[in-house]
Amino acid sequence: MEDKKKWKLLSRKKVYDGSPYINIFIDKVELPDGKIIDDYHRIEVNDAVMLLIENNSGELLVYKEYRHGISDVTYTFPAGGIEGNESIEETTKREIMEELGYIFDSHQLIKKYIVSGSYMFSELNIISVKGIKKISEPKNRDVENPEIIWLSRGEVKEAIYNSGFEGLTYATAALIWLTYDEKK
Repeated sequence: MEDKKKWKLLSRKKVYDGSPYINIFIDKVELPDGKIIDDYHRIEVNDAVMLLIENNSGELLVYKEYRHGISDVTYTFPAGGIEGNESIEETTKREIMEELGYIFDSHQLIKKYIVSGSYMFSELNIISVKGIKKISEPKNRDVENPEIIWLSRGEVKEAIYNSGFEGLTYATAALIWLTYDEKK
């Protein structure tokens, strides 16, 4: 991308501290044409992992749960924020044990995305997880108390087109799972 299209950050002021979950900033930026915007918002939450857990039958683990931001029951995936100096692998291990009581044989970072090109939010790391084994009950049940279901490729595709996944990040992750080629 051309540098002459980049905006220049002149200042950043935190206007809401909801640590450790969310922080909101007002940025003062200069556009390439010299125009100044005094109140461009930036919203930050912890970087996170979203886990695409596949069983030996090639089915994908999906949560069916209420999500307050959507105000409805929808399909989601196990996910969680990266805490402190955790690596992606450490976060993946912790989240799977906390939410499901599983261990796994292999994991692979498929793709990283910034959740919002306009406001930032976080970096979302989409992780493929295989070779799972249940070794305990979940350590920390999510407040949404998700129902765990397993969906085939056809069922995932149908859920994408029939609004099973109402959240964009979850629908995107489902599409990535459908199209991911491990040989890449």
